[in-house]
This record gives sequence, structure tokens and C-alpha cells, in this order.
Amino acid sequence: MSLAQNIKKTINYSRKNGYSETFFAAWERMTANYHRDYTYRKPSEDELARQKNDKSVKDIRFSILVPAFETQAVYLKALIDSCLEQTYENWELIITDGSKSDVVKETVATYSDARIRYERLGENGGIAENTNKAIELAEGDYCGLLDHDDMLTPDALYEMAHAIKNKKDEKRPILVYSDEDKCDSSGTSFYDPHFKLDFNLDLILTNNYICHFTVVETQLIKKLSIRKEYDGSQDYDLVLRIVSTLLLRERENASAVRMEEKIVHVPKVLYHWRCHENSTADNPQSKMYAYEAGKKALIDFVNRMGWKGDVRHNKHLGFYRIEYRNNVLTHRPDLAAVGGYVAKHGKIASGIYRGQPLVYAGYMNRMDLYQNIDALDIRNLEVNKEYQPIYEKVTGHSYESTFVAETKRELPQWIKDLEKAEGGHALEKLNKRLGAQLRKAGGRLLLDPTCVRK
Repeated sequence: MSLAQNIKKTINYSRKNGYSETFFAAWERMTANYHRDYTYRKPSEDELARQKNDKSVKDIRFSILVPAFETQAVYLKALIDSCLEQTYENWELIITDGSKSDVVKETVATYSDARIRYERLGENGGIAENTNKAIELAEGDYCGLLDHDDMLTPDALYEMAHAIKNKKDEKRPILVYSDEDKCDSSGTSFYDPHFKLDFNLDLILTNNYICHFTVVETQLIKKLSIRKEYDGSQDYDLVLRIVSTLLLRERENASAVRMEEKIVHVPKVLYHWRCHENSTADNPQSKMYAYEAGKKALIDFVNRMGWKGDVRHNKHLGFYRIEYRNNVLTHRPDLAAVGGYVAKHGKIASGIYRGQPLVYAGYMNRMDLYQNIDALDIRNLEVNKEYQPIYEKVTGHSYESTFVAETKRELPQWIKDLEKAEGGHALEKLNKRLGAQLRKAGGRLLLDPTCVRK
């Protein structure tokens, strides 16, 4: 991102959040090294050759869907070349063209590979309708969504195929996603990687962290299709509808395969998101309508789930927050517990962000977001009624809420004593043991960063 773009971004942030928030955001950006030294490394030639010769999986067919509109020839060529360079060869590339000019048609005509399928549309129906046409034409087992000016890494489909193969029978995934990075307009410089978490229900309800590269079971995406009224955040809406389908299935059938088994993360950068002046990657302000569409999609999700809550924009552009009415645990039977931070001397005192300044937003703003984690801090915790017997069995004490959103009471003496035992290690061990038992019983643990005990 250029200096001018950084200045513009800072000005917009200060107008939205005030000078104090902007100062701390700028300070974090200067002092916290979130993969600043990142370099994309293409797999070695030996590794690429090994992948090409690997016949352990070859029966999964991918349909790569590209809705095109007046795409610059240089970008489209790079996209097509990135498909032709795939070490996994069982794929088709479907380009649905809503352009008025012949630029896309003429570019595609320079290729003769039979796996490339081109469809000229009678009119430009927008990204949703153009994608739906590609979905109708898809013949593969999974559909991969690829923007018309981005690129895949050469191992992208190979890694996706193996992620699918590793899950068998009823656990076969319906959605698989990878990490990604950004590249400059020339497609030669790579930076700003997004190393994602494994599927995290409450994190996806704050923003579309899944994003690129994503493949979805063809049967499901044909059933759901892309909704035109969510253009700009149509991919987020699709993910949220997949999530709600799985979550409602869990609610209706306790023995159903857990959502976390059906949505799989491949922890490798397999997608290059191209940045230029018109892209949201380089200029988020260019498509503010997309963030309103994302909010609308999340409101629709909350309504489908029957939760009582309101959706608002987070202070970070493109991020959201569900404000649950009354207590979140009354709406969320899937949650075993909800908790917040414990802070000492301005820093987080436990958990995955231990030692981080409380004013920081964290990598990808995660410290500011709802998310599911493996363990919460018993010093700032509320447990759902169904799971309270587990709390009492693990701790050896009667259950008492310490969640600061619900109570300002002092901590029980036994917790104060535990804080001092083994230099605090005894407390950490108990937190992990309790978290493990609550998750084993089938519950998720929700971190609410707005609730802080100091």
C-alpha cells in the first residue's frame, strides 16, 4: 500500500473513530510486526513435479468459476495461466462474460485448452447473476470461486483435493478454504498475508475471514445459488447460509456431524488477491456498498437462526458485531460459556493474547472481535446452565458467575488463592482443563473482548 493510500486510510479511520483510537492504531501498526517480513515462496520444482505425478487422488473434479466484466487482458491472461499451471489437472475453468466489448472473448480465444469454457452473456447481470450462470454450467464435484483479476498458486487445487480426500464418508467437507496474500498490479510482488484460523463460528459472524480461496460442494452451491441483493458481499452471504444450514442441522440432531468437521481450512497461501486502485483489497473505501451488503447478510443470518440481536458495524471497516438482546447464552444453546479479558497494568493477563497491550486490535483485528477459543478465564466467565455441573466437577466449587458484563462482584476467595498458586500457572492449567471438558461435552466457548475485568 502506497504512502498516499496509508494517509488516506488513517484520515478516514480518525473521522470514524476519533483521534485517540487512531493514535493507538497507528502505534500498533508501527510497533507490532504482523508478518511484515512475509515472502511468498512458490513450491520447488521438485515438489511441483511430485504433485503432478501423485495419482493418489484424481477423481475430484473442480469447476473454477470466473464472472468476467471488461477484464484487462493482462489480468485475465495471468488468471488463466495460473489455472493452466495447476499440478492437479482434473478441472474446468468457466468464464461467464458480461462485457459489452470483446476484450474478454478475444483474450480467451488465444487459448486452446478444452478445459477452458467461455460463455458470452446477453447482458451484464452483476457479479451474482454472472456467477449463477457459471454455477449452472458447472460439471465438477466442487466449485471454486475466483475473481477475474486474481490468481491461484500452482498447488491450489492439489491441496484442495487432498484436504477433501482426507475427510471420508459423512465427514466429507462441503466447504474448503485456504490462506491468501495480496499482490501488486504487476502480479510479481506479494505481501500482507492472511493466515487464517480453522473454522471459527463466531469469528465468521464478525467478517468474512474465509474469503479466498474457497471451494464449495457443487450440489450445495447449485441449491443455494448467489443472491443478487447481496452484490458486493455475495460470497459472505453464501458462507453464512452454508453455516446456518449446518448450525440448524446441529440444533435439530444432536448426533449430526459437527460444523467444524464439514468446513475445512488448508493452512497454506493458495490465492493471490490482486491490488489496484479499483479493488477493495487496495482501497476499501471504493466499495462501501459491499460493507452494507455484508451487514444485511448478517442480519438475514441472525433472523434465520431465530436469535434476538442487532447487527452494527465495528470500528474497523468491513467488520461487524452482533449485539445480543439480554444475555447471549439465552439465544445460543451451542455455547457452553462466554467470557472476556482479564487485564493487569494495561495488558491482557491470560489466554491466547496474553501480554498484548489492551489497546491493540491484534492481527487481522482479532483481539477486537467475537471468536471461539479453546479456553476462557474463570476470573471473567459465565457458564450456560446445562454446562454448570461440568464447571463444578472440574473446579471442585459451586458455580458462581464472574462475567463482568453480568456482575461487578469480587472474585471468590478460592479463585484469588488460585491466582497466587504456582505463580499463576495453576490458574492457567485450570482454565485449559475446564475449556477442554466443556468442549468435549459439545459446547463452544465465546470470547467477548468488550468485557474486561481490570
